[in-house]
Amino acid sequence: MGAPICSLIRCRRQTNVVPGSCRGFGFLLTVVVLAVVRTDAAPAYKWPEAGMGQRTSDRLSAGKRAAKYIACGVCEERVLSLFPGEGDADMIARFLEGESLTESLGDAKGLCGMRDLAKLFKGRRIEVETKPDGSALLSSSSTIPFYEEINTSDLVFHWKSFALQHACTELFRKDGDEVAQGVVKAYHASTGGGMPVEERKRVVEAVKAGCRMARTCKAAAKLAGGGGGEL
Repeated sequence: MGAPICSLIRCRRQTNVVPGSCRGFGFLLTVVVLAVVRTDAAPAYKWPEAGMGQRTSDRLSAGKRAAKYIACGVCEERVLSLFPGEGDADMIARFLEGESLTESLGDAKGLCGMRDLAKLFKGRRIEVETKPDGSALLSSSSTIPFYEEINTSDLVFHWKSFALQHACTELFRKDGDEVAQGVVKAYHASTGGGMPVEERKRVVEAVKAGCRMARTCKAAAKLAGGGGGEL
């Protein structure tokens, strides 16, 4: 939208002005036009320090905020970690035919234990990256990121670890069964070459499809499309 314009009229007394100028009072009319620029950019969000600290309302709020952005990635990493590492098509098919995936995804408390999440995301070198606009994402790190494996103390609290756990717990508490069904359906609807590498890609795509069934993942996708700002 256009910037509003303010005009300031300033008259300065002169000794050689033409009579009648500046409304006949012997002043030189000087018009100064000021442009008032307005910006529609979202206000910056100030994230807490990334290190350990007391469990404050600001750190809890930051963890919950980041969790809303990283829900899909947390889901994908956690579900993928349950699959056989180098399984062929038959092994993966047997895994999906059993009840272990559904049972695991239906137990949010067991699935989202902080110790397991810390080990997984440290091993994968995935960190919670925050942006000045208030958004967050999971990104690859060249070093092993820090996550607190217990994180229950009020005095020694790591809000990025809390973000991982909160994203995980909320997603699987609400939609663990839907994610499991989505993974199985997407996997059987796809085709693979039978080789472990090809099957791994097939599993990854199925896991992504399954996680997109979760409501918190859908909400995260909308946030990612709209950038940061107020939630």
